[in-house]
Amino acid sequence: MGRESDTKAGDTGAAQETYAARDTDAARDTDAARGAEAGAALRVRGLRKRYGATEAVKGVDLTVQPGQVYGLLGPNGSGKTTTLSCALGLLSPTSGTCEVLGVPSSALHRTRGRVGCVFDVPALLKGHTIAQNLAYQSRLRGHAGGRDMKDALRRVGLEGFERRSAGGLSLGQEKRLAIAGAIMGEPELVVLDEPLSGLDPMGVRGMLELLEELVAGGQTLVLSSHRLHEMQEILTHAAVILDGELVREAPLDAYLGQDDTWTIAVRDEDALRASLDEGWSLKPGPVGEGTLLLEAPGVGGEELLSRLADTGAGLHHFTAARMGLQASFEALVEERRAAAGGSR
Repeated sequence: MGRESDTKAGDTGAAQETYAARDTDAARDTDAARGAEAGAALRVRGLRKRYGATEAVKGVDLTVQPGQVYGLLGPNGSGKTTTLSCALGLLSPTSGTCEVLGVPSSALHRTRGRVGCVFDVPALLKGHTIAQNLAYQSRLRGHAGGRDMKDALRRVGLEGFERRSAGGLSLGQEKRLAIAGAIMGEPELVVLDEPLSGLDPMGVRGMLELLEELVAGGQTLVLSSHRLHEMQEILTHAAVILDGELVREAPLDAYLGQDDTWTIAVRDEDALRASLDEGWSLKPGPVGEGTLLLEAPGVGGEELLSRLADTGAGLHHFTAARMGLQASFEALVEERRAAAGGSR
């Protein structure tokens, strides 16, 4: 009896030590998460925006860390611009919280000089020159030191245009002028809504090069776009918004796939699914190509090929895969449609 009591007491003590260790680890993880959030360049929690009976943004959570090139991706009308407008205090959210550089968006004046932004339709003084527009924006945003007007114009390809009227610019030139105003003074955070719209192919290439320069200079970028092909070249992280809802937020590599991801096609998908090992996953491949994406961690190509041939599924296509961002986005859209159809 004494031994049993001793054993139980020992077990209880060990259990208490285990639970204490778990509690310590959980507290450490929580503190780390709080620390990361506290230092976030942009943080959105539970954001909802309603216009009458229409809910344009539905409970979106986003976190952008310093140094990231963060893409807000989705088709036109998906809620990207509304989300950014709320995050920057240009619109009042129906509910939820938004912070920029640790400051509530309702008090964004406290970040004066630290944030630059451009929305899809640039706000320019059409009856004034380019130089006058930039001088006005500089005073409005509280720029002090850092990148000057000449340098900003050079970076966007408008050097020597200072005396030209803003009213005589093309759509692409208007966009570049607005971005020049946003990057003057070297703000910590630059938010650009559809930065590639209205640009010809050479303009797109120049804009991507500019964005790379800003990142190399230590600035954090938030870019909303539906131009996924080009965004893949510059982003480090991305969030996909569809119909006002956040579908996924992850590093870019999570969208493109890892080295243990394979593109396959089979005659009998049910037979393949029945033979999947634990830890493997099967997802739709690029839309319209009739392929699947198989994630099989830790299995080499030759071994995997042999095992798939033995399933009787009729394997007729097998290649290593890293999806493009466009294909990954389309797969997410298809998954969402399938889930919506299955819920009816």
